[in-house]
Amino acid sequence: MGAFDFPTAPDAQFEKFLEQSAAIEGERLQAAVPKDYFEPRVWRGVLGFAVSWLVYAGAIVGVAYSPHWALYLPLWIVAGLGGWGLHCIAHDAGHGSFSRNRKLNTAIGHLSLLPLAYPFHAWRHVHNMHHSSTNHLELDTDWRPLPAGMYARMPLRQKAVYLATRTWAFWGGTVNYWLESAFRPGFYPKEGHRRDVKRSIAFVLAVTLPYLAALVYFTGWSGILLYFAMPWLATHAWFSATTLMHHSASDIPYLTAEHWTRNASRLLVTTDYVYPKWLLFLTHNISIHTAHHVAPVIPFYNLPKAQQALKQKYPGMVREEVFSFRQMWQIVRHLHFYDTESGFYSDASGSKVPPKPSVPKLTEAVR
Repeated sequence: MGAFDFPTAPDAQFEKFLEQSAAIEGERLQAAVPKDYFEPRVWRGVLGFAVSWLVYAGAIVGVAYSPHWALYLPLWIVAGLGGWGLHCIAHDAGHGSFSRNRKLNTAIGHLSLLPLAYPFHAWRHVHNMHHSSTNHLELDTDWRPLPAGMYARMPLRQKAVYLATRTWAFWGGTVNYWLESAFRPGFYPKEGHRRDVKRSIAFVLAVTLPYLAALVYFTGWSGILLYFAMPWLATHAWFSATTLMHHSASDIPYLTAEHWTRNASRLLVTTDYVYPKWLLFLTHNISIHTAHHVAPVIPFYNLPKAQQALKQKYPGMVREEVFSFRQMWQIVRHLHFYDTESGFYSDASGSKVPPKPSVPKLTEAVR
């Protein structure tokens, strides 16, 4: 994107954000988290891995034995939840928080991403780009909004994909990332990364192609749709919706190099949504995301305690809100482009979106 001096007329909310950012500059954020929270318990990770595989496989078996096609959609949604849970296990493996054994992490990561047919090292290297530059307007790989002027100069196909995945097709945003980076070793600038990705691609093809062939043999061509493609798409829908909401809010800016700081990217730019306990369990605390950005090596089952420690050390800086579909609707309806004047968002019509939270902030009383 190049270096820009944005925003040109900063909103007052943008200035407040910069004040918060300056207040934590130089802080060692990880020091707020007790050291024992960083220690993995492999059995706990294996339990999460097994639960998510049972949810995913159980839903697919449910489709196979369903007495009526009307049950397919809810079962696909459940399969997607299991697949998303597996992705969350791969997420820990990719950060080395599943275990301290690199080979075990790599094995679990590859097995966990099979429902997405996502080569583990391809996902891992792209995801690390996100962590190294979260909400960096020029470098972040996840849900980065473009200035409307840049969008206007894009080819028609890219325009269509960009606007669709920020509006009616937001559920397919990660499909686009998959298409761009999953099976393209040349996408990665480092030779070591390209070697990793090639090995992961070989593993995915070695498992997925025989599985698809078996589906066709035993269930016909419709089996690919029923037992692979739709669960795959449902997993991406969970993936897309969750990450979009983590990193999109009307009052949280994306930042140019001039304003971006590492500590702000870790502590101030993620919105954590409070899910029901059963959903937190099945998604392995993925919505407790600020603590993860502060210290990616914290295992998922220790994130609630780590988040509490951060809230005590940095009161008012950890963003938590109660999940609502209304909030998701506000994001896909309005947050389309980076507004170069205010530092926040504009919508598809070019109107500035006021940088105000769409839902009340969570308080301790709500919890």
